Amino acid sequence: MSARPQSAGTSHAQFMRAANDELAKFERREREFRRKDRDERAKRLQLPLEKYDTEDWRVRKSASPFHQT
Repeated sequence: MSARPQSAGTSHAQFMRAANDELAKFERREREFRRKDRDERAKRLQLPLEKYDTEDWRVRKSASPFHQT
């Protein structure tokens, strides 16, 4: 009887791991899409593009020394 709960726990853990992996992939694609969209809009409006630190995407770095946020 204890084999069923253990296998159920294992399959649940595998499912959760796969779900988390898919969510992480989706979030990366969404961030990339938003970054491209933002850059395209900035280019259309002739605004300076912001560069983001690859280690921490939340840290903004201005592309122009005159444009400070």
